[in-house]
Amino acid sequence: MDIAGILVRRSKIILLLYTVVVFIVAINAKNLYMEFDLAVFLPENEPSITLLNYVTEKWNMGSSMIVYVESDDVLSLKTLEDIEYVVNKIDIYRYDKGELDGVVSENSITTMLKLENSLLPPLGEGKFQLPTDENKIKKYVARMGDARKALITDDYKSSAIIFTLSPDVDPEVIMSRARSAISNVTTKMTLVGSLPLSQSMRERSLRNLTLIFPLSILFVSIVLFAFHRSLKGLLVTFLPTSYSILLTFGILGVVRPQLTMLSLAIVALMMGLGVDYSIHLMNRFLEERGSFEEKARKSLKTTGKAILLSALTTAIGFGSLMISTMPPIVDFGFGCALGIVLCYVSTMVMVVPLVVILNFKKRIEFPAWKKLAVFSVRNSKKTLILGIIIVVLSLSVFPKVQTDVNYLAMAPKDDPVVTKTLEFSEKFGLSGNLNVILVRGDLESPDVIEAIYNMEENIRYDPVVYKNNVTVTSIADVIKKINLGSLPRDRAKLQLIYTFLSDQMELLVDENLTETIISVNIPAGLSIEEQRDVVNAIDSIISNTTIPGGKVYPLTGATPISVSINDILMDQQVRSMLVSLLLVFATLIVIFGSSRYAFVTMLPVVFVLLSEPCVLVLLDVPLTMVTISIASIIVGTGVDYGVHITKRFLEGVEEGLMDIEAIERAIEETGLSLLEAALTTIAGLISVYFINVPYLEEFMRLIIAMITLSLLGAVFLMPALLRVRHE
Repeated sequence: MDIAGILVRRSKIILLLYTVVVFIVAINAKNLYMEFDLAVFLPENEPSITLLNYVTEKWNMGSSMIVYVESDDVLSLKTLEDIEYVVNKIDIYRYDKGELDGVVSENSITTMLKLENSLLPPLGEGKFQLPTDENKIKKYVARMGDARKALITDDYKSSAIIFTLSPDVDPEVIMSRARSAISNVTTKMTLVGSLPLSQSMRERSLRNLTLIFPLSILFVSIVLFAFHRSLKGLLVTFLPTSYSILLTFGILGVVRPQLTMLSLAIVALMMGLGVDYSIHLMNRFLEERGSFEEKARKSLKTTGKAILLSALTTAIGFGSLMISTMPPIVDFGFGCALGIVLCYVSTMVMVVPLVVILNFKKRIEFPAWKKLAVFSVRNSKKTLILGIIIVVLSLSVFPKVQTDVNYLAMAPKDDPVVTKTLEFSEKFGLSGNLNVILVRGDLESPDVIEAIYNMEENIRYDPVVYKNNVTVTSIADVIKKINLGSLPRDRAKLQLIYTFLSDQMELLVDENLTETIISVNIPAGLSIEEQRDVVNAIDSIISNTTIPGGKVYPLTGATPISVSINDILMDQQVRSMLVSLLLVFATLIVIFGSSRYAFVTMLPVVFVLLSEPCVLVLLDVPLTMVTISIASIIVGTGVDYGVHITKRFLEGVEEGLMDIEAIERAIEETGLSLLEAALTTIAGLISVYFINVPYLEEFMRLIIAMITLSLLGAVFLMPALLRVRHE
């Protein structure tokens, strides 16, 4: 008894055993978690990452958490007391450097006021405590100068409490403590910054992952029901794909549990593409005549081989993403390739048994499709000319293709934390992300402090930096303030100031006074071009700065990382696309046994890829960390359509049909399955729109457009190419 006989005669046992295996593996999906750190998109040996890792480890710096304070007057005693209460509840052990409470440092208007008040009379009261005289408070604030702008707005209606957290802090514990603190005061306060944002995005994304699955099932069901008008048809096409998704995420839970925002698209892609395999095999089974075993044997021998070829080429397309130097892209490519292989396995194991058990016999008929097949073949030359025109126009707009890296675009637009983070950034010019400059030198030397301060001044008043509201803060600023507005010129005085600041400078200098970091606050919302200009301007000033006996390092942090990611996007796409094209072409040659048919099958995909610049510009979609994978995805998915047309054409030739007749029959009998497959893929992808994430919405719009082009290329361009080859 061959495989077809086993699938038909042992259908119930096969489905039962496969179901048990699937659910045993799927249990491991509980290990999955979401990661939102932009740094994961760059290789660990990237200079920006290496330097940032050193700084965060040296100063025990992790995420930031900001309490956004809103009040009619943040300088009122009641509001200041509320701020002080929240500070003390979150930063419980002020001098523990984050070892006990997870808070490395804190900066707020109350802390600044206490520092001012700690100055000796007549400048202050000589006490590190919050003053109670409102006139004295306003005098202290006025004396702070521009330094206050990072903590309060000019209208005194908003304030910020900025906490720098330890890298190993438990996010749930610190967030719970912060929420409890702000809930016990009457002043309106909101948690923003990198940690609250990451936590909110992580929770929302895991919910979205469970939302996409049922939505994609619903939308694909609508398409399938429109074609088959039968619930049995839904079960035959859906169950194999659903099992594949469960298997995929169960295996990922063991081998690659770290998910990113891009991973959300795996569900939608698998739902759309996996259903295609079931559709092709089911339709061919229903098309054949004879007993169930005979129909199964013929379907597996013909369409089964075509599905195997499609699965291989699609897996290769996704697998090419694994050569990327960006770990999340590697994970996405692995997840999709694994999912496609499992979709093939589930289709081969489940479709025939399901058709047999359900005794499903209905097959859709669409007489108008025959007319379309004839039209496609008879107008082949016009189709080729139109295709060439589209490619030329697309290549002409290639210089207009943009790249962009926007962390907040990875978050749902209606997320309250995102909304408040943007509002806070607009008011304070702060993003809550870490950007620093590392300086090494003898910090007890007045010459070194002066060199640091002069570099800061050059950065502050650089036209590009100034225009984008970037602010910088260093130990030199604090020293100048303590020294009544001037930098000390003798070593002894500088050492005295360090003694005075011993409890307040743990995040400014190291214990040996040989290293310091300059904090650079770059507003959120800047375009990638503006971010690049700022980074280049600062790095240019750094490269022209000399620290006596020391060294200053390039800017590192969230913004330089974003710029670095953006700069490698185009290179990453081109490289993965070329690899996938070559591997898929080689696979087609091996399976078809002909370089000519492999070339003809690949040409529609090449047409779609060359049309990508035009699609990007028309849809106003930039290349991002998400859309970078589109070329490899289209190589994998788009070639499926050509494979089925070529395979059916060769079957017709083997049966003795003339080439033109074989082409028309291939379009007539296979084209409708391709239309159904394309529509189900698009329906599965539409579910992503309902999670309201800008990057993923752009990604889906682009994929839907490219899949539509792939379908048109297979139905119209493939016949034209086959006919030209024949003539």
